[in-house]
Parts: sequence; structure tokens; C-alpha cells
Amino acid sequence: MTPIRTATNTILRPVKTGSGPTTLAVTPDGKTVYVVNTGSSTVTPIRTATNTALPSIKTGHKPLAIAVAPNGTTVYVVNELSSTVTPIRTATNKALRPIKVGSFPSRFAITP
Repeated sequence: MTPIRTATNTILRPVKTGSGPTTLAVTPDGKTVYVVNTGSSTVTPIRTATNTALPSIKTGHKPLAIAVAPNGTTVYVVNELSSTVTPIRTATNKALRPIKVGSFPSRFAITP
């Protein structure tokens, strides 16, 4: 993932994530970006203050979409080929028990 300093449109040092980064979500406080790595079935949290990647979090097979709860406590990852949604607790960056959903999920939304 390549961060860009928006004030100057300057490209910063790339941050290494897992294989096949596809989508991302930012916590409401702006402190963490969660990057979905479809190729490695992981999510990589990145601290925005330092552009530092934290250890990747294992998800279900072929994660595609991601959303952060409005209160910032949980990130939800849609896993297309395992037909699950993996909740991730943002305080600990630990995956919780996957939630079984319909076949081949690809999108979702979170209501406040």
C-alpha cells in the first residue's frame, strides 16, 4: 500500500501488506487503516501516524470487502469463498468467530 500525504500530494514510502491487497477501510478516529489481502486471506492493520504495518490477521478464504463499525470497535471482513464475515476487534486486532452468511457474499453495509 502506498500512502500519500494529501496536504502536498507527496507519495510516501510503501507499506508492505499481504498478497493481493484490494480494498481498505479507515477507523473513525483515522488512526488505523485495515487493508484486505485477497491473495493471502488476511487483513493488515496499518498505523497511520507512522505508516507501520502491524501483524496480519487471518480471515476466511478470499476476503473481498471490509467495513468499520461506526463506533470503531469492530472491523467486518466479507470472505467470498468461505461464505463468512470475519469480525475483527480493533482494540486487539484479533479475529473473532466467523459469521456464516449466504453463498458467495461480495458486498455489505453497516448501519449506525
